[in-house]
Amino acid sequence: MAVETQGADAARPWVEKAGATCPVVVDRNNLLGRMLEFKLVPNGVFLDEHGTIRYAKYGGFSVDRPEDVETIRKLINGEFDQQSPEGTPPPYVLSAIERELVETRLRLGSELLARGNRDAALAEWQRALEMDPENFVIRKQIWALKYPERFYPTIDFDWQQAQLRIERDAEVARGVCGPDGCPIPQKPRQ
Repeated sequence: MAVETQGADAARPWVEKAGATCPVVVDRNNLLGRMLEFKLVPNGVFLDEHGTIRYAKYGGFSVDRPEDVETIRKLINGEFDQQSPEGTPPPYVLSAIERELVETRLRLGSELLARGNRDAALAEWQRALEMDPENFVIRKQIWALKYPERFYPTIDFDWQQAQLRIERDAEVARGVCGPDGCPIPQKPRQ
């Protein structure tokens, strides 16, 4: 599965580079992210023949990591006897309506991009990110559109870390985030 709001053409180079021999579904609307509530990529989610999640690692999963490859091997051979790794608890929890609004903005941005309106798509994604600043699925869609040379033909992870620091500093300066995380708790409205 590829979470790629820009569609199958944007995901194709990664699928080809991975040498995938199985069907790959492109999740253009982040439906799986919504269902499993992940905000980081890449992920490793493995289902058994009954559709039960047997293992999930959200953020940081890679076939380049020997421990992740060993986990896959154990799953395939029926030797897996571990719990999925625990993720870091989120620094905030969005309400159901806030989650829906974030996802609606993500889908709207994707539709605008598909219709050729790049600037409007970026604006919707930026609004979604302001509501959910720890959502790296959204952040990476913005980056991939604004800085394609940092993603194609290979992902520049060092650049991403530097860019994240720059953006975090700007978010702190705008009051979206505090120095210890995002978002800053809002004072109750009177």
